[in-house]
Amino acid sequence: MAIIAVVISVNFVACSSDDDDENESNSPLVGTWVNIENRNSVEYKDVMTINADGTGSDAIYINGQLDKDGVDNFKYTYDEKSKVFTWIWEEDSDGESDVYSMHVQELTSSKLVLVDDMDEEGEGEVITYTKQ
Repeated sequence: MAIIAVVISVNFVACSSDDDDENESNSPLVGTWVNIENRNSVEYKDVMTINADGTGSDAIYINGQLDKDGVDNFKYTYDEKSKVFTWIWEEDSDGESDVYSMHVQELTSSKLVLVDDMDEEGEGEVITYTKQ
């Protein structure tokens, strides 16, 4: 399933200049993205917010109700050259972080298409988000 809430967590330290911050704010990644899937008469809505400062949040709604896990906050990186988006979730009580990466197949001002679990042929689960 395309629930990215299972995703990521690692310590992330970013060094950037003011120019970098200005360029990031113009990134088509920045904004609120929504993916809706219907399975067995159940609607799953993933709302992911990506901020220009390298942080974001993710919330899963099941039939309009916020999932019991609530909202997950994360940090992220995006490598434009390799087109890899990486979520980084905070450390847990054991000092472990969860990190998860997906390939960005398409990124426009209104559409984000991620591919998970790519095989040798470059195929995998496709997750499409629409910018709100």
